[in-house]
Amino acid sequence: MNAKKTSSKRPFITNRSISRDLTSSLVVIVLIVATTMGAYIYWQQSEELWANAEEKGEDTIASVAEILAVPIWNLDYDNARLIGSVYTHDDMVQGIRIYGSRNEVVFAHEKFSGTEADFSKVRSIVFEGRTIGRAEIDFTLAREKKRLDEQMLVSSLIIMVAISVILAITGLLLRVFLNKPLRVLQQGIARVAKGDFSYDFGEVYHAELLEIATRFRRMSAEIEAREKKLQAMNKTLQEAEEKYRGIFENAIEGIFQATPDGVLRRANPAMARIFGYESLDEFLSNVRSLGSRIMVNPDSMQHFYEQVRKQGEVKRFEAEYYRRDGKTIWGSLNARAIYGETGDLVFIEGILEDITDRKKAEQDLADLNKHLEQLVRERTEDLVNKARELEEANQRLRELDEMKSAFLSSVSHELRTPLTSILGFAKLINKEFTKNFLPLSDDRPPLIKKGERIRENLTIISHEGERLTRLINDVLDLNKIESGRMGWRDERLDMTETVDVAVHAVAGMFAQNRNVDLVTEVDAGLPTIIADPDRLQQVLINLLNNAAKFTEKGHVTVRAFPRFGQVRVEVADTGLGIHPDDQAQIFEKFHQTRIDTMDEKPKGTGLGLTICREIIEHYGGRIWVESELDQGSTFIFTLPAAN
Repeated sequence: MNAKKTSSKRPFITNRSISRDLTSSLVVIVLIVATTMGAYIYWQQSEELWANAEEKGEDTIASVAEILAVPIWNLDYDNARLIGSVYTHDDMVQGIRIYGSRNEVVFAHEKFSGTEADFSKVRSIVFEGRTIGRAEIDFTLAREKKRLDEQMLVSSLIIMVAISVILAITGLLLRVFLNKPLRVLQQGIARVAKGDFSYDFGEVYHAELLEIATRFRRMSAEIEAREKKLQAMNKTLQEAEEKYRGIFENAIEGIFQATPDGVLRRANPAMARIFGYESLDEFLSNVRSLGSRIMVNPDSMQHFYEQVRKQGEVKRFEAEYYRRDGKTIWGSLNARAIYGETGDLVFIEGILEDITDRKKAEQDLADLNKHLEQLVRERTEDLVNKARELEEANQRLRELDEMKSAFLSSVSHELRTPLTSILGFAKLINKEFTKNFLPLSDDRPPLIKKGERIRENLTIISHEGERLTRLINDVLDLNKIESGRMGWRDERLDMTETVDVAVHAVAGMFAQNRNVDLVTEVDAGLPTIIADPDRLQQVLINLLNNAAKFTEKGHVTVRAFPRFGQVRVEVADTGLGIHPDDQAQIFEKFHQTRIDTMDEKPKGTGLGLTICREIIEHYGGRIWVESELDQGSTFIFTLPAAN
């Protein structure tokens, strides 16, 4: 049937020649190209003919209407007829008709009766703006069409002659350059088919045919190599069979082959060793099948055979077996069904692995897991109790923190009231003492010295009271921030204005020290931010106060500029700098740097920079310090710009 289908697909014409097909294809291509070009040229010349005829017709009718204007106006119809007869001699004019002002026929002439004109032109005869008649001319293109058809006929003849010449030359070239090399290839293929692989197609010189010859030589070499490879494969198969036999005989796992009913046909020595037999023959003579005699649970073996018949294979079928000495072992069985050509189950091949040690290890592991689960449950109960205790302790800490906040607020308030009185009375006593008691010393040195000491002590009381007030305020601010009770009055801020306000607030401090200049470098058009203006000014004033406190001479520079969608503010000084060991902890609560602890420097609360960090981080910013000893310090913070 397949042969019939194949033969029915063969072409109608057989034994075709390549040269004939190439020549026919070339003829068809040349005819198509020539016909297309001829049709295009004919269409182009026809269009040009019609365009020229239209232009000439328009010029002719315009000329006739212009020349007839005077004779028609003067009613000189004879002269008008004479003019009309002159235009009848034109080859394109087929007919001409001249009408007067009353639509009467002045002149009419038809050159070819019974022939339809190709196109007509009508023009009114106008004299001094008045229409006094009309002229109608019918035009024919018969002569031009005939000339065009003759040209196309000549062109067609030339094309036919050219095609004939091309065919003759092509046939000659194909015979020289194609037929002869093909015959050489045919002869070479015939010799290769007879087994002569030494033929090298030496008479083929064309690149395409030479490529075919090269590929055919390569194919013949591959055929020869495949024959040698088949021989080597046969040898390899024999060696593999011997190797398989060696593996079968020396394998650790038991390998067997049984009928569909379970009767053993073949087995390897390992199978006998697993069941405690000294030789394979003894095993096969005593154990006829994998059935009830060696199975602890015979029903499971029936289930095994059903799985093999239904699924075609069984993997890791674990069961318990009896050894020859009566002991039990665990075995893992992997088997597959082997089918014959008719699709019937022929026999079963399988591998039996002794997993007794693994089963024992699994049992030990299961016992250990039970013990571990018990330990985990006990430990979990302990952790739950610990977590409950931690939660209770955490709740107690939160309560203590709230108590601390309330205590700090209460104590700070209670301290601020008497402290205000102490500061007020200290300043008042200093003022009254200086005004009323110092003048009574009357230039007595002991009294003057004691008076100066009293005034210095009063000044110390005022300064320390102010420092204690600042400490109380800082503690309250930090406590509010940490407890979340700080009242943030956020609004859209112009950072330029915020920096200016902070600079003016500390200008007096810099005015007292003429060796330090305060420089402001703020870029124009800073982005707007959303923040509490009082808190930002608190940050800037704190940084400026620190810079002024630790700068003996030089300058303090405030910079503000946009960067990566943020506003970056820098406060740089030329002071003493900060030790590297202090830079990592300088923003921690109550941290005093080595410079802060110097006796000649004013004491700080140790909370200013901590409050600055809390404020900046509250608004999603970041603050840090860059410093070198004896080179000055730069405190930098960034804030995100408002969307």
